[in-house]
Parts: sequence; C-alpha cells; structure tokens
Amino acid sequence: MHLRCALALAALATVLSAPLGAQGLVTTTYGPFSITTATGTQLSGPLYTVNVTTTGTLRVQYNASAGHCSDVRARIQVDGVERGVTAFLSPGQSSGFVDVGPVPSGAHTVALQGEGRVSGCNTGTLVGWGGTMDVTTSAAAAAASEPIPGPGLLATFLAFALGAYAFGPWRRRR
Repeated sequence: MHLRCALALAALATVLSAPLGAQGLVTTTYGPFSITTATGTQLSGPLYTVNVTTTGTLRVQYNASAGHCSDVRARIQVDGVERGVTAFLSPGQSSGFVDVGPVPSGAHTVALQGEGRVSGCNTGTLVGWGGTMDVTTSAAAAAASEPIPGPGLLATFLAFALGAYAFGPWRRRR
C-alpha cells in the first residue's frame, strides 16, 4: 500500500512540475532593411535599430544584402554602446552570431551601423547598405510577457485519477 501511494505521488509530482514552455533561446529575424547614407565617409550615419527583451542572452548576426556592390561590415551597439563588430562581408554573406551579452534582464535597443571599405563600387564613400539582422534572446523573456496557461485538461484528469488510485484504498479502510 505504501509503495503504491509513493509511486502515485511521484507520478503526480512529475506531471505537475513539468515545464510549461521551453526555457531555451529564440532567434528573430528583423528586416530586410535598406539604408542610404550621405556622410561622405565609410561609416553610415543612420543606424538600423530594433527593440528586444531578454533575460541575459543576446547574440546578433548581420546578413549583408545580396544587392550590395561592395563589402560592408556592421558595428553592433546595445543601448548606445558598441559591443561587437563583424568582419567585412561580401554581398549576400552572413557574419555568424556575435555574442554581445550577457545583458541585464529587460528591454534593450540593438543597433547596426554599416561601415564600408574600398571594393566593388565603393571608391571611398559608403552610399548605402542593408540586409537583415538575426537576434537571439532568452526564450524566458518572451514567455514572461505571455499569460501562464493552466495545467490543462489532461494534467487535471491525471491528478484526480492518481489521487483516487493512491488514496482511495486508504479512505475505505478508515
């Protein structure tokens, strides 16, 4: 009897303590974007910015537009502070993820600033750049803003069935 009760309680605890959602990472793609700049230098004046929420993890990947006619790299800023720089990328090339975290839990502004170099059609001035940006954040941050679902019909049924199985014989003996 005691073994059956212990097994039922262990099964119930396992069902009810199962995670409600994945606690991994989420990657979101932003863009495509295209920025025209008139600074007269290789550094873009306008930045491409997005707002993200995370519990600490923050990784950024820049994917250069296939329509570029020269090499471009991206300077990665988080909340106005440069935290990383990609290699120079040919048109259509991706940087791979650059880890710019950890960052404090909460909302953050991630920005890319394009930088050109003499190659292809670039003769000394960056005129335009673009592409997409992939941002990886903690999944818990995205889930934190969503309502927490109840255990569901199946978990509720299992809890009652296991309770009746474990404690039913005990109650009848008294």
